[in-house]
Amino acid sequence: MSQWSQVQQLEIKFLEQVDQFYDDNFPMEVRHLLAQWIESQDWEVASNNEPMATILLQNLLIQLDEQLDRVSQEKNLLLIHNLKRIRKLLQGKYHGNPMHIAVIISNCLREERRILAAASMPVQGPLEKQLQNSIVSERQRSVEHKVSAIKNSAQMTEQDVKYLEDLQEEFDFRYKTIQSLEQGDKNSVLMKQEMMMLQEMLNTLDYKRKEVLSKMAQVINESDVLMNNMLLEELLDWKRRQQIACIGGPLHSGLDQLQNCFTLLAESLFQVRRQLEKLDELLTKLTYDGDPILLQRPHLLERVNFLLYHLFRSSFVIERQPCMPTHPQRPMVLKTLIQFTVKLRLLIKLPELNYQIRVKATIDKNVSTVSNRRFVLCGTHVKAMNMDESANGSLSVEFRHLQPKEMKSSAGSKGNEGPQMVTEELHSISFETQVSLYGLTVDLETSSLPVVMISNVSQLPNAWASIIWYNLLSKDSQNLAFFNNPPTATLSQLLEVLSWQFSSYVGRGLNSEQLNMLAEKLMGQQISYNDYQLSWAKFCKEHLSGKSFTFWVWLEAILDLIKKHILPLWIDGYIMGFVSKEKERVLLRDKMPGTFLLRFSESNLGGITFTWVDQSENGEVRFHSVEPYNKGRLTALPFADILRDYKVILADNVPENPLKYLYPDIPKDKAFGKYYSCQPNEVSRPTEGGVKGYVPAVFIPISKISTFSIRSSSHVSKCLCCAERTPESHSD
Repeated sequence: MSQWSQVQQLEIKFLEQVDQFYDDNFPMEVRHLLAQWIESQDWEVASNNEPMATILLQNLLIQLDEQLDRVSQEKNLLLIHNLKRIRKLLQGKYHGNPMHIAVIISNCLREERRILAAASMPVQGPLEKQLQNSIVSERQRSVEHKVSAIKNSAQMTEQDVKYLEDLQEEFDFRYKTIQSLEQGDKNSVLMKQEMMMLQEMLNTLDYKRKEVLSKMAQVINESDVLMNNMLLEELLDWKRRQQIACIGGPLHSGLDQLQNCFTLLAESLFQVRRQLEKLDELLTKLTYDGDPILLQRPHLLERVNFLLYHLFRSSFVIERQPCMPTHPQRPMVLKTLIQFTVKLRLLIKLPELNYQIRVKATIDKNVSTVSNRRFVLCGTHVKAMNMDESANGSLSVEFRHLQPKEMKSSAGSKGNEGPQMVTEELHSISFETQVSLYGLTVDLETSSLPVVMISNVSQLPNAWASIIWYNLLSKDSQNLAFFNNPPTATLSQLLEVLSWQFSSYVGRGLNSEQLNMLAEKLMGQQISYNDYQLSWAKFCKEHLSGKSFTFWVWLEAILDLIKKHILPLWIDGYIMGFVSKEKERVLLRDKMPGTFLLRFSESNLGGITFTWVDQSENGEVRFHSVEPYNKGRLTALPFADILRDYKVILADNVPENPLKYLYPDIPKDKAFGKYYSCQPNEVSRPTEGGVKGYVPAVFIPISKISTFSIRSSSHVSKCLCCAERTPESHSD
């Protein structure tokens, strides 16, 4: 079943979540019509590979053309109209930046997988529940409403300033007219009436000046409250959601809405600033004792500039955190001399700033790290922000060719730092620029979330564990000394994040039974796991009991195994995976002989095994577990073919396949038939008349169960994988 088919079967509350991230950037119609094709492409790799993204975009448009031809024959006018519009929209939006649509589709597919995983969970995790409440918060809706109200108020004040200007021009004209009269005329009754009229006009001017200044002060006050009490809080919430999304959590959205709010607020403040400048012009033409402009304007202008300054400072954000194109699902882990990408955005989107802001990237600027290692950035580290490269027209810049290089002066210190210490060192990528607009100059600076620098890809698993732990537990984007004294995590938090690793990386999250097994693996038999505090050392540094590896190394090896060798079986839910030996026997005990289940090895890194149940002649229930298959064996023979062809030699009898039903009662071929690489190999006859009359040899996994093993229900039979079969004999 395709992922999209599974999505369509979700309950309405989950379908509403799916609806939130499909829009004109990637319409749901395209997702629906091209479901199988979309799911068969590697959008994650394409999101950081421009040539591949270009080809995928071209193929996407070709697929849409084929759909258009199909619906044209069916004469579905509405669908024809929508598809033509969508095709034109996608081609125009992504022609200059095909990687952007790859990012969008990759995120949508990942978010679908996360929602599918969440739907299979009996209870929503605490982190996800908290984030979901934040996303639809009343405050967010209130911010959008208040920004619009401030914009309207600034527009209304604009009309008041125009009226004030017209009133002052009329006063000025009348005053100059009187001044030009002869002295005798100035003493006339008519002139006295005119002077009284002028006085009334001056009083009106004074009143209107006070009124306009009061309205400006109100706009400024409302902007101040909105920015500091609500808008910046929304930005902090978005940054927190970004942290969680980076470690596999729910897709972080809302940046476009924040950009709209920041931009409208900046436009409103700039409008008030121009109005204050206009009042200054009016002041030079007319002033008097107690003039409110003279008294209030300097303070209001100072406040407007202060708000604009801090609004700009807050609007410079990392839209996409540093990430190597070779490992798109492991952001913030950077390898020396390997390019990484990072994208920044200025949330104040003003046309006057297009190509006017040059951003410079540096590493570990003005910060003290806990490491003696020092790095420099090679490649293009200065670029201009523009509105042309982003499909949504945001004012952004993407660095695609940066490389971290370790400075020679620090090379001598590496020998004193073990691999674990290196992966606990945190570094920071900083960006700085300057904005000059309408006489306002602001220096901007922002930094990425902490990154881990590795020199060998073997360090990546532990480096990723550091990224997970940091972003799960720290909201401080610059706490580079975090691992000097890493805090503990509640087990419920960690289990939720571990499920995200599976949903985001291999397409299917973990259910409650699988998570309970992981909890037992970490903590042993506990009555309740919810409030149990787990240390960083327990997660990533201390070896599991009786093993030569840590919990995280064991789990990461399983993720790698799934990704490279058994991904379709995992996605379709045929691998129980995380189940203890004790639990598997409870599950299999009452099942039909030949019922089996698949689980990950607890003693072998990156191993998968299967256990089946049968009965002896006297009715005794027996369990048999095959020696775990690792990636070396699975590279030679696909796992589905192993399940199909697996044979057991029992007491010198003819080899037979003991695997009949996948737990609980699914016929084996029904479950795995579509994954078989070919039909079962039949032994061929030697070719006749040829000088090379060889009999084809095939690889068959065979186990031999000894007589002693038959009498024991706890044995592990040894698998002699990849034995050759010929008409004369087989090898055990």
